[in-house]
Amino acid sequence: MGRSTFFSSLDRDQGYIVGNLFFMYFIQGLFTIMIGSILPMMKEEYGLGYQVGGMMISAHSVGNMAAVLVASFLPAYLGMKNSLLFLNGFAFLGFAMTVLQGNPLWLVAALLFTGFGRGGVTNYNNSIINNLAEGHAGPLNLLHGAFAVGALLSPFLVLGFTGRGGGGWKGAVLVVLVLILVSMATSLFMKLDNRRGKAGMESGGALGFFRERLFWITAGIMFFYLGVEATVMGWLVTYFIDSGTMGNQQAQVLTSVLWSVILLGRLLTAYLSGSRSPRSLILGSSLGIGIFFTSLILSRSLLPMLASTIGLGMCMAGMFPTTVANAGRILKRYPMAMGVFVTITSFGAVLLPALVGIVAEDRGIRPGMSVVFVPVAFLLFFATVNRLLPAEGNDVIKTGGKAVRESE
Repeated sequence: MGRSTFFSSLDRDQGYIVGNLFFMYFIQGLFTIMIGSILPMMKEEYGLGYQVGGMMISAHSVGNMAAVLVASFLPAYLGMKNSLLFLNGFAFLGFAMTVLQGNPLWLVAALLFTGFGRGGVTNYNNSIINNLAEGHAGPLNLLHGAFAVGALLSPFLVLGFTGRGGGGWKGAVLVVLVLILVSMATSLFMKLDNRRGKAGMESGGALGFFRERLFWITAGIMFFYLGVEATVMGWLVTYFIDSGTMGNQQAQVLTSVLWSVILLGRLLTAYLSGSRSPRSLILGSSLGIGIFFTSLILSRSLLPMLASTIGLGMCMAGMFPTTVANAGRILKRYPMAMGVFVTITSFGAVLLPALVGIVAEDRGIRPGMSVVFVPVAFLLFFATVNRLLPAEGNDVIKTGGKAVRESE
């Protein structure tokens, strides 16, 4: 499905919903990357160690995972729109907590809440867009492009407030709090199905996706990718600074370079998805992630780090939405599949940042980041298996005796 075809197929109400979901995902990109950008300043102001920093990043991922579990059944009790508003409120609560005090347990709880809010919005956004796009990767990549725009601007927002007379990192957090409130207000006007009970839920099979080989292979890809992504996004600025390669301002700018490339990469992936299968795009991206992450860790000066960051960003760009599209018809057919899928795969984002923090506390940030080589290797393994599946195992999904072919 092309971009013009997708948007032209929407009626007025659907167009407003899609626009608002893009706006919410823009804010998600802004505050998700801000966590990594302000972490060095929070460590300094509150006297935190690497281990606490790793726990905070992992707590965000735990909240994200827990929200997906809740999001799968909450519409049955509150309706879709009320559920979206309720979970989005936790992001506001969590960020508000970060500016109040620096107790480690308090901050871990704050990041847990930000993850809870992020997980709810992510689950509903991807489900709604996936259903409207009928499993095609293009619209999902555009949705994640909105995330990339927010992520691109996030370091500059932090720099604007942490410069001389800027008021510090807490000022940037206050901007995010205002934007979250605005998104909650605009969400009130979305004409989403807000019925409670089974009438507000999609029909379909219950747990049949557990028998789908493609579901588990795709989950393996996403599990290890999310571990890599959460670690890179959470620890990258700290890694640049504490490895002695660059100062805070250079590190923030390089993070924006990363997200500029990711934005371009997602637009490119949205274009390529019309002529390339998700499994081909996933394998190519996974190979690139392995090559450029290795280059990043081995680099000791600014220019090689810059080149590695650009390459890594380009290869990471379309991984999440394209991996969702890889099993898009399964996720659409089974209403519970998306929630279970995101819950299982989110464990990767929970475990790896904490493990990096533990190793970095004992051996330093560079050995800590080197832990990421393990999930990168598994990512390549699952991406290769996915690419080598016979057509009936990947591009064809059986639905009640019929075969539905995924578009190449």
